[in-house]
Amino acid sequence: MGSASPIAFLKQSIKEFRTVGAVAPSSMFLARGIARKLPAEIPDDYHVLEVGSGTGSVTGAIAKRMNGRGHLDLWELSPEFCTILRQRIAAEKDFDSMRSRIKVHEGDVRDLPKRPKFNAIVSGLPFSNFTADEVEGFLEHFRALLKPGGTLIWFEYVALRRLQSPFVSKARRERLKGVTTVTRNFIHRYHYKQEIISLNLPPARILQLKFG
Repeated sequence: MGSASPIAFLKQSIKEFRTVGAVAPSSMFLARGIARKLPAEIPDDYHVLEVGSGTGSVTGAIAKRMNGRGHLDLWELSPEFCTILRQRIAAEKDFDSMRSRIKVHEGDVRDLPKRPKFNAIVSGLPFSNFTADEVEGFLEHFRALLKPGGTLIWFEYVALRRLQSPFVSKARRERLKGVTTVTRNFIHRYHYKQEIISLNLPPARILQLKFG
């Protein structure tokens, strides 16, 4: 990651914590763990969507995994992060093989028409910062965007909602409880795997769901 990216990430996380939801970019261990959920051999027609790309710490690992095959669409709400993403993609070696195959979209991914276009979706959205209804909307939107047999990969911080609950207002505690219920119900409706990445700040778990 470029040396300016952690500083930019921290500034933006303070400014827009609801949509960033972290104080540090994902570690290389988490990024590599996420990328490994994609096929070892990427077909040329394979299409990946990354939502909430931030400053690109996970994006770089995905690009290396894809290695000049398939197509990668990035959706990021923050204009500042989009600028950093475009600069990194244009300049850094990790993106050499995928440079012509990556598109950066600035905006809300929920504006993307619900058509089954993608083989895999990687989400770094901070679900704990949204309402239960919003989280359910995101998850159902992702499912609608995936082709039959597609994979949803998302990561979240281990036990974050449970750790927050004693220190927040009753209204926020109920909201966190609602988010946990929505994500748990969604996970158990589909075949899934999970992996804990302890070498991240804070530790994270990667969830992998298969549809179809």
